[in-house]
Amino acid sequence: MPRSSSKILLHRAALSPLALLRLPALLSLLRLPALLRLLTLLSLLSVVACTPHHTGPTEVGAVFNKLTHSLEIKPAGATYFFLPFVNDWNTYDISQRSLIMNADLSSGNRREKDDLRFKTRDGNDIDTDVTVRWRIDPSRIGAIWRNVAPSSDEVEQRLVRPLARTYVRDVLNRLDSEEFYNPKLRFAAANDATNLLNERLRPYGVMVESVLLGDFSFKREYQRLINQRKEAEKQAEKLEAEIHATQEANQANLQSKVAQLTQELTAAQGGFEQAKRAADAYLVKRQQEAQATLAERSASAEGIRRERAALNSSAGDAYVNLRLIEALEKKEIRQIPKLPNGNIIIDGNRLLQQLGVLRYQQGRDAETPNPPPGPPNPQP
Repeated sequence: MPRSSSKILLHRAALSPLALLRLPALLSLLRLPALLRLLTLLSLLSVVACTPHHTGPTEVGAVFNKLTHSLEIKPAGATYFFLPFVNDWNTYDISQRSLIMNADLSSGNRREKDDLRFKTRDGNDIDTDVTVRWRIDPSRIGAIWRNVAPSSDEVEQRLVRPLARTYVRDVLNRLDSEEFYNPKLRFAAANDATNLLNERLRPYGVMVESVLLGDFSFKREYQRLINQRKEAEKQAEKLEAEIHATQEANQANLQSKVAQLTQELTAAQGGFEQAKRAADAYLVKRQQEAQATLAERSASAEGIRRERAALNSSAGDAYVNLRLIEALEKKEIRQIPKLPNGNIIIDGNRLLQQLGVLRYQQGRDAETPNPPPGPPNPQP
């Protein structure tokens, strides 16, 4: 068999542990020289000495060959075999990690007071808890291994922690005490710290997700003033709530009073309209009655006027006499005057009748024109 073919077989045997069982048969077939057999034996020993290395679901492995000075990145979730003395093996956690720097000894990454102290623009010292959420960029594992640290924990201690404390402090130093006490301004400062820290760490292969500011405390004297201010704010909020409740109650009473007055106004308007309609009906009725009375009185006056006109005419005396006769027609009137020569009985009724007839006849004769004289009789 050619020498090149034997090298290929040995290389494949060295790389494949399953071929170890067939190596004696291969060696017997090859019948290699003693030096080549020695090399083959060394390669077999190297294969047998290979140890397994694993990467978790959120881990990426880095294999550095000390002989060739080459670096190989191994994906997550697999097992790899290689010589432990010739190669260095390191893993990096690429999931989100949290750097917790708190004053509480039981909740931070360190079992000591580790919160961040900074000085405000107006000269006050403030201690605040800080949490930095960060992760490693999987595409920059090689650069991190060469330039930063060989593991995630060391990346956090060597790079993330010191830069985080530095740049977060620089951002918070821009605020004064009142501004830091304001939640909105404090949240805005945390966003600024996130952007600044992410900008400084990204060239190293580290991405910052967020910077969170937790509990904080001032100096004792200033903290006492802050507590007094909080109490004053609580009292002001309580008074404001009471004022608001009073306003709500007054508003409810006002609405109830407005509803009552509206109802009364509606009833008054209804009564007014009813009284107005009754007054209008009464006025129309009285006007109609007045018009009827006026018409009646006018007719009566017209009758009287016509009767007076008739009495003032030539037939008036006759009409008066006639009425007088009608009034005294059935009444006996007798007068016995006392005369010197004796008593004479006069029939008054007859006398009045005669007088009335005579006057009436005289009036008719006066009204009847005299007939024209007739032609004279011719003489025979």
